[in-house]
Formats: sequence, structure tokens, C-alpha cells
Amino acid sequence: MCRVLGITNFDYAKHQEIVARFCELARTGMVMAEDPPGHMDGWGLAFYQIGELVVHKSGANILEEIDKVIRILSAAKNSPLMILHLRKSAWRDRYSTRHAHPFHHNNTVFFHNGVVYDYQGLIPAITLPGLRTDALDTEVFFYHVMSGDSQDLGRAFLDTASIIKQKHKFSALNCLFSDGVKFYAYRDYAREPDYYSLCKACSENSWFISSEPLDENIRWEMMAKEEFLVIDLGDSGYGSD
Repeated sequence: MCRVLGITNFDYAKHQEIVARFCELARTGMVMAEDPPGHMDGWGLAFYQIGELVVHKSGANILEEIDKVIRILSAAKNSPLMILHLRKSAWRDRYSTRHAHPFHHNNTVFFHNGVVYDYQGLIPAITLPGLRTDALDTEVFFYHVMSGDSQDLGRAFLDTASIIKQKHKFSALNCLFSDGVKFYAYRDYAREPDYYSLCKACSENSWFISSEPLDENIRWEMMAKEEFLVIDLGDSGYGSD
């Protein structure tokens, strides 16, 4: 259970206010009715520099490490894609850098908002080496995608999502992920659609995908259930399945 933000054609000088508003969701972001406020159980950041994936993550509350995030992004200056994640743990491992999102392999990075409750059932089909014995649902979800038969990342993701929807119990499968060539966003939920939101917007040659609208001067549109967006990072083209 988390908040996520993705920005294509990221420019820190231009987007720093949106980043700041997103970080504030650690304190003010929407939560489910039965949950305490806050998304303070860690954070994760990913972007690409000269074609290479860069990942930073922490088990600390981002509000206590906002200066670190600012230093990283201001030094990076710009990137074809930046994704930021605020974690609200559904498990007992609160404040864990190990289990903070994202998870990544080579140049592919994966963020998730939701819970796959019986994720252990996905493990036998995983062939990608490296899955640790203490892996939780999102890491298992990612390794299952990366073990798929399809060489196309989007297709492999949809195959795994289909298996989860058919055979497993989940709250939501909201995901942002990328291989450095394309940026993918997917929204699906089995409960709490108001909480498991994912909004899209486009402004000044950048696409924004966020759990919640962050700028009233930008026109945000709620993604539909099972909507799958594919954004080409090379030319900022945009597609939807």
C-alpha cells in the first residue's frame, strides 16, 4: 500500500515543486478507512542517466530524508524517466530498506501499489535467479514477470497480472515499471478504488503518472480499471492497451 509518481522527460528545475508535493503525501496522502495516516515506511527512487538505471532507496520516512532526495535529483538534473515511491507496509517489516521499492534487475525497474496476499504461490514458476528467501509480494511479483516466456516486458507483465487475477488474492496491481526504453503504467484493483487510484496527465512534453493529482494547473485524468499505458522514452510517444 503506497503512493507512486512517474515523470517522463524529467527536469528537476522544472518539476521540483511536483516532487515536493508528492513527498508531502507521506504525511497527507489518502489511506484506506481502517488504516492510520501516513506513507512513512520507506521510499525508493529510480531514474536513468546515460541509459543506465540508477536506484536509491531507504527504510526511513522520506520526510526525514527529503534533503537527501533533493540532493540526488538536483545533481541528476534531468532524465528520460524518474519514478518515486512512498511505502506504507502491509507486512511486519516496517522501515526496511531491503523491502522498500523499487526492485530491479539489470536495467529493468519495478514499483507496485497494492498487496498480493498469497504471493508464495507464484514462487514455483520463477526461473530468474536471485530471489531471496525473505522476499515479499512485490519482489516475487517482479521476479515472476522477469521469468515470463515473452521477451516483451509489457506482455510478460500482463501475463503475470492475468495469473494473479485468476488464481490469487490481491488488493491492487497498480504498477509503474520500465526497461529504460519504455515506461509502463497499469491500474487494477479488487477493492478500495478510491484509494488504489492512479492518475495520468501530460504537460510540456512530460507525462505524469501519480497516485493522486499534484498540480491543479495540470489536467489529471483517472486511469480506468485494467488500463495499461506504454510510453516510449525515446520520442515521448504514447500508447494504451
